[in-house]
Amino acid sequence: MTDAVLDAQADAALGPDDGAPRKRNAERTRKAILAAALKEFAQAGFAGARIEKIVKAAKCNIRMLYHYFGDKKGLYMAVLESAYMDLRAREAELKIDFEKPLDGLLELQRFTFDYFEKNPRFEGLLRNENLQHGKFAAQSRVVSETAFPLRRTIEGLIESGQRQGIFGPDLDPVQIYVTIAAMSRFHLANGYSLSATLNTDMSAPEWRRARLDHALALLEGYLTRGAPKR
Repeated sequence: MTDAVLDAQADAALGPDDGAPRKRNAERTRKAILAAALKEFAQAGFAGARIEKIVKAAKCNIRMLYHYFGDKKGLYMAVLESAYMDLRAREAELKIDFEKPLDGLLELQRFTFDYFEKNPRFEGLLRNENLQHGKFAAQSRVVSETAFPLRRTIEGLIESGQRQGIFGPDLDPVQIYVTIAAMSRFHLANGYSLSATLNTDMSAPEWRRARLDHALALLEGYLTRGAPKR
């Protein structure tokens, strides 16, 4: 789910601001709060985020926020877990054919690259979470447990590729996913400074397309190095 879709859903949940009493809808209000909180936490981090700004953007009162989420930490955890669950749900929709392992892992690279580009608030949330040494992610069972299917998928693709003789030996699924994520995020997290340093506009669509092609070529080269059928 892209940031633009989240904004649209939040606006729809809020309804017209005409002063007329609006029917309370717990799920719609909760979604509006989560969307507003994602934006605030992504921009300001946990410590810098202001509950007052979140409730103003969500057009609800602070008592409702605390009713649904308990406190600021509870809200942050809900935002973090919701963001991870959305990523994992979109990954699960990929049509992965285990008999075509190279295509499967390249498709995962394309998806991950595209997802981070279309969800800058998720990227901002992760960046701020890592500034806190991942302390909230480490407390969440959702964050770790929702990654199990992804890891199993990568493991299955590796096994299939090695069995068919098109992948090399000693491929580690964690290393591979970290590489996929890094090639999808690094140019976003560091784009402004790298653009200035290298005098290259890394936000330009043509540069982004070339970056994806580069990432795909690197991934394919690593997966197939030393393969019997190479």
